[in-house]
Amino acid sequence: MMRTFFESIPESLEESAKLDGCGYFGIFTRIVLPLSKPVIAVVGLYTAVNHWNDWFSGAFYMRSSRLWPVQTVLQQMLTRAMANKEVTSVAQAIAQNTNSVTSDSLKMAAVIITTVPILCVYPFAQKYFTKGAMIGAVKE
Repeated sequence: MMRTFFESIPESLEESAKLDGCGYFGIFTRIVLPLSKPVIAVVGLYTAVNHWNDWFSGAFYMRSSRLWPVQTVLQQMLTRAMANKEVTSVAQAIAQNTNSVTSDSLKMAAVIITTVPILCVYPFAQKYFTKGAMIGAVKE
């Protein structure tokens, strides 16, 4: 996506900066970098969401369960809940009149817990996201 964006920057901008006496570093910092804020924001958001949703690295690299990231803890909780098939639905819990946590309610709570931080970051990147996400799209 970034390569496509950098290729779409007109060469005339670079040529005019060279005529004004800018070097390669000046062209990059004064022209290319300010124009590429949308694509950097989109790639940054994609990377942050990917890193936030990664539970396997925490489970694989951390020896102590006290150091596990949130995603790994939630994944382990869901695995244990799915192994415990005593109560499988809310309707069954109501029928049995139990106060236990169902696996469905645990799944929904995990979804909310893992979604909220990314939803808090998204509004700050949204103005760049709509512009930057269209960069890799097919042009007319």
